[in-house]
Amino acid sequence: MLVVVSLGSGPWDQLFGGGNSPAFAVAAVAALTSGLMAILAIPRSSSQKPRALP
Repeated sequence: MLVVVSLGSGPWDQLFGGGNSPAFAVAAVAALTSGLMAILAIPRSSSQKPRALP
């Protein structure tokens, strides 16, 4: 996703009249999406206590 934002930032800036705002907005959305995917996709570790061996 970072590559898409990096490579697309120049054309997006020109498309919307210059400035870095479009690239920052796309990067913010990409970061939010990646963060949510990481939170939802990575399995949680169980905090079970190890059982004692007999």
